[in-house]
Amino acid sequence: MTLEWQSWSGRQRHHALALETPNSEDEIISLLAKAENENRTVRTIGSAHSFVPFWTDDYLVSLDNYRGLISSNSATGEATFRAGTKLHELGEPLWDLGLSMENMGDIDRQSIAGAISTGTHGTGSAFQNIPSQVSRLRMVTASGDILTIDESSSPEYFQAARVSMGTLGLITEVTLRGIPAYYLHERNWLASVDECAEQRESLIASNRNWEFFWLPASDRCSMKSLNLTEETKSYKPSKWEEVGPSYHIIPSTREDKFNEMEFSVPAEAGWACFLEIRQMMKTDFPEVVWPVEYRTLKGDDMLISSASGRDTVTISVHQDASIDPSPLFDAAEAIFRAYQGRPHWGKVHHYEAAELSDSLTGFNRFCEIRQDLDPEGRFLNSFLSKIFGVR
Repeated sequence: MTLEWQSWSGRQRHHALALETPNSEDEIISLLAKAENENRTVRTIGSAHSFVPFWTDDYLVSLDNYRGLISSNSATGEATFRAGTKLHELGEPLWDLGLSMENMGDIDRQSIAGAISTGTHGTGSAFQNIPSQVSRLRMVTASGDILTIDESSSPEYFQAARVSMGTLGLITEVTLRGIPAYYLHERNWLASVDECAEQRESLIASNRNWEFFWLPASDRCSMKSLNLTEETKSYKPSKWEEVGPSYHIIPSTREDKFNEMEFSVPAEAGWACFLEIRQMMKTDFPEVVWPVEYRTLKGDDMLISSASGRDTVTISVHQDASIDPSPLFDAAEAIFRAYQGRPHWGKVHHYEAAELSDSLTGFNRFCEIRQDLDPEGRFLNSFLSKIFGVR
């Protein structure tokens, strides 16, 4: 008897042998030994917020029973969490330690392991992605060995493991490097596309965090800025503003289900790429009402991060979960490719190994590390095998 399972948006569906919910590393090691004996694949589900076929019809693993704070170090500002801990569960424990995450994405439902494995990020030209806040990882490899990876002991593996799509091992612990806890002042306003074009560079430079959603129905931009404040209480100065702890202010609520495509393009090409996406949607998909999101992201040194080696603008296209997104997404991907776009790993794309080898300078080295740690492909499936060129 198999288990019927689907992702958050319903786009991905599987009939798995089982959904395992280990409570310890020993149980994870036992599961991997069982999978090896049966020649089965193993994939963790996180919070199932990815839109690509990351999962398997063999053994699915949920770490929902493996959550919470393990330890902290006040001298270094580090805190270690079990890998199943959701992003929205990090805020209060860190706050109680006098810490905050440096930056967050606009959704906080994902597990910390899933968020870093796909390169999840927020916005702000001075800020890198969430994996950049990781100082140490602990994982169980396909052979059942436990690896602790950090920058000093294994720098190249550390560059690979922070964004890996779960293909190097099953992450069990994540150590985050926090910064002193801080409050933010959020402000929201509407602007025309022309106003956004004129102001965007100054808005990027003058705000801690800035982004906008282009609203196809009105052809306007819903702008949002976040800035540090000396306030130490939560309140709403107006219906367009809010003040509160960072972990309350940065994320947004996303109740309506959708599918998403996101690509990272060189920062200097971001606006031109957005204008082509906008024109394509106005001309060919006037019925689409879901917004397009525009954010900034600082470059990093991770081997397969979408911002590896370059400052970036990320552009996200959405479609209602009840509608086939393929026509819209295929048209958008053609534009992203023309602008040297790199896919967000958890969102819809059709890139394979040859293209990625050309786009990401660290891609081939990542593939070598993946082969070294998982030579039998225990953490692969057909989708991931195409990405990494495994036959």
